[in-house]
Amino acid sequence: MERRPAVKTTRLLAASAALLAVGLVLSGCSATPTAPAANAHSDSVVLQNDLQYGTAKGEKLLLNACLPKGGNTPTAAVILIHGGGFDSGTKDFGGMTALCSELADGGLAAFSVDYRLAPKFAYPAQVNDVTDALEWLRDPAQVAKFGIDPERIGLFGSSAGAIIASSIGTNGTGNLTGGDRVAAVVALSPAVDLTETGLLLGDPSKMAIASILQYLGCDEFRACPNARDASPLYSVDPTDPPFYIAMSKKELVPVEQGQAMASALTAVGVPVTLDVKPGERHALELLDEATRASIRQYLIDNLVKSSTRTD
Repeated sequence: MERRPAVKTTRLLAASAALLAVGLVLSGCSATPTAPAANAHSDSVVLQNDLQYGTAKGEKLLLNACLPKGGNTPTAAVILIHGGGFDSGTKDFGGMTALCSELADGGLAAFSVDYRLAPKFAYPAQVNDVTDALEWLRDPAQVAKFGIDPERIGLFGSSAGAIIASSIGTNGTGNLTGGDRVAAVVALSPAVDLTETGLLLGDPSKMAIASILQYLGCDEFRACPNARDASPLYSVDPTDPPFYIAMSKKELVPVEQGQAMASALTAVGVPVTLDVKPGERHALELLDEATRASIRQYLIDNLVKSSTRTD
């Protein structure tokens, strides 16, 4: 596939300025889902809630769309993947509603998705669901409806959602403009080695171990055939998209997990930012102003300004 021509400078400057100006005012990692902010940023954002992107095992799969009002199209898009330990959470979970609206307020189309939860559904159900959402957004009918550029779609995952985002980001090989490939990944507190070997990376909490085993559908790591396939660390290749990984030094997920992923990506020449914070903050709690500013710039560089890599 030929490399995309550069996007018009005026649109790039407008989108870049909007993203730099907007602050991602997010709530923390609440265990209780929050209701959608129906009127948030209503002057600049069009909200479309509870859109069905698919069906799996009789369950409707829904997403919320947050679209820039009156912006230039096509625009880059970001799929938001909530946390919750794989057994809880929704597209309206914690700070995801605020994040969806704030990204749209900054000129990106944002889509916060639901996926099937454990223990009823184990891996790869969650990865398959978000991949279905990605492919649904690339359907010509949705591209036209939402005014998005199907070649400039990124993922933004938090905690459990960061594992899903990292899995999709490292799935497959080749160009990042179609199918189940993405142009950028933001992962807040991702565990990337879900094998028995991964237990040696730092000192994972009992809570984290229990969540991962439930996700894998296993009672123990030694007898878990899904563990390696579900580990993004072992799927890294030189054609993967740029990653932004944020963690804290003493949080729920050992920082060694993020360090291992950054090392693997660097080893094959994939651009990666590893942003390690002091303290115990986890997932959306990491989004202080400095981190928000860094992520805004990352999205500008890799989605707004970037001509998508096709190698």
